[in-house]
Amino acid sequence: MLDDADLGASLPMAAVMACVMSGQSCILPSRILLPRSRYDEGVAVLKATMESFPVGDPWVPGNMQGPQISETQRQKVLGLITDGVESGATLITGGGIPEDLPTGYYTQPTLLGDVDPDSRVAKEEIFGPVLTGTAYDTEDDAIAIANNSIYGLSGEVSSADNDRALAVAMRMRTGSVTVNGKSFFGITSPFGGTKQSGLGRRNGTQGFEEYLEIKTIGLPG
Repeated sequence: MLDDADLGASLPMAAVMACVMSGQSCILPSRILLPRSRYDEGVAVLKATMESFPVGDPWVPGNMQGPQISETQRQKVLGLITDGVESGATLITGGGIPEDLPTGYYTQPTLLGDVDPDSRVAKEEIFGPVLTGTAYDTEDDAIAIANNSIYGLSGEVSSADNDRALAVAMRMRTGSVTVNGKSFFGITSPFGGTKQSGLGRRNGTQGFEEYLEIKTIGLPG
C-alpha cells in the first residue's frame, strides 16, 4: 500500500482474499506493507474486516472461509503464528481455533502486526487465513521488503496514481502483479512465478512455447 492509497477501499479486499479458500491458494496475499505514517489506520481497517469474516461450514451459504485441508496443515499455520509472535510480532486478532467450531480443521482469521520482514511467518508460505502487517518508510524500503523472499509468484500494489503503482510493480520480483485491484489473470496472459515459485509459464503464447522445441540451423552464406 503506497502512502496515497485509499486504504478503506483496498484493505478490506486484501483481508478477504487472505481468508477465502481458507488461505489455501498460491496467489492469495499473506503480507501487507503499510506506510508508517498510515500504519495504525491500515491495521484498524484490516482488524475490523477479519473480525467480521464469516467462518464455518462451506456448504452453508454466507460462510466464506472453511477449514484447513488437514490437522497437519492447521498445526503448521498455528505454528507459524506462534513463531511470529515469538519473533516480536503483535497478535492483533485471531491466532487460534474458533471456539464455536470444535469439529473440523478451522483456523481463526489472523492478523499479526509489527512483523519482522526476516521472520519465518513473513517469508514462508503460510497457506492459511493469516495476514502479516509491516510498516515501511520509503518506496525503496517497501520494494526491498517485498522482494525479501525466496518466493515470487504474485503481488499487489495500491496507489491513487496508476503510473506510480506501475513503477513499483515493475521493480517487484514476482511473476504477476495486481495494480489497484485489476486482475492479471487471463487466458492470453502468461502465468507463473520467479525464484522458487517455479519456472515456465502457462497461458498465452509463452504457455504454448513450453510444449515446443527450438531448432537452430546453420546455412552457408
